[in-house]
Amino acid sequence: MKYIGMDAHSTTCTFEVMDRGGRVLTRACVPTREGELLRFVDGVSGRKALAFEEGMLSQWLYILLKDHVDRLVPCKWEAARGPKTDRRDAHEIADLLRVGRLTPVFHGEGELMQIRALVSAYEDIVQDLTRAKNRYKALYRQLALPTKATDFYTNDENLRQLNNPMLEIIGGRLFTQVGVLEDLKLEYRKQFEQNVIRYKEIRLLTSIPGIGPVKANQIVGIVVSPYRFRRKYNFFSYAMLTKHDQQSGGKRYGRKRVHGRSILKGVFHGAVLNCLKSNNAVRRKYDALIERGLDHRKAKGAVSKKLAATVLGVWKSGKKYDDKLAERGLQQQSRQNTS
Repeated sequence: MKYIGMDAHSTTCTFEVMDRGGRVLTRACVPTREGELLRFVDGVSGRKALAFEEGMLSQWLYILLKDHVDRLVPCKWEAARGPKTDRRDAHEIADLLRVGRLTPVFHGEGELMQIRALVSAYEDIVQDLTRAKNRYKALYRQLALPTKATDFYTNDENLRQLNNPMLEIIGGRLFTQVGVLEDLKLEYRKQFEQNVIRYKEIRLLTSIPGIGPVKANQIVGIVVSPYRFRRKYNFFSYAMLTKHDQQSGGKRYGRKRVHGRSILKGVFHGAVLNCLKSNNAVRRKYDALIERGLDHRKAKGAVSKKLAATVLGVWKSGKKYDDKLAERGLQQQSRQNTS
């Protein structure tokens, strides 16, 4: 096996090829064009594994190279301290690939990967909108003006309260920005609703209590395939719903979440809050935990895991959520916990 480290940029890509013993066989810097990249990779004889750092080009590189190597590893890694160069990065990636020390990042094919891009763009809009609202609100707060009116972000009459020509100009621009971002957010939500009709996977997830079109699109766009996870506990870690013990020298040093997708954590916690507004198996599970003495935070965490497990089950089975079936499962689990 030959191990290829690749440091990819929009203009050039730097390669380094190592053998099993760590000896450097060749190095090259080629233009970031399809033909040039394939010419170099195909020119490496024998079995080969190739790794590159996760970034803007990752999905394009994955589709381009997956059939030209025996193993392809988009990855996350931390560069060693010291001067940074493309050649050094390619060397480190190749060496870490050789010894199996890289953390792979999932990539796939098909239309569901397009939903991932849509979800990512939606998250950017939401973050930009939050920042714009905070900046707009700050103009009023620095003058001790009220900001809690229900029409605060939609009524431009509020701008007159600023009573300062410069602040009115700034406020007017921010008010317009908030309005534009709200419209863009609404357009993304309309697309999410269309995806419910178009994609069976998303439609299945919307049958689960607390999960509407937006959350279903987020889950499908990020996860892409439920078969990525051997067990539900792997999914819990990926969604940052659980913590793991830290131990060294026979001593425990608390608990810590592994690196995952914080968006999923927010999705499932938000879904639980939605479930608490109606009568369903998830709400009844939460109430039972509260009766057993758990506080709201712990009960919400436990129910979030149950909801995540339900998502995997519904997605893999291809059948809509059944509240009665979920209730029987919760009762059986309760009997096992008390026995």
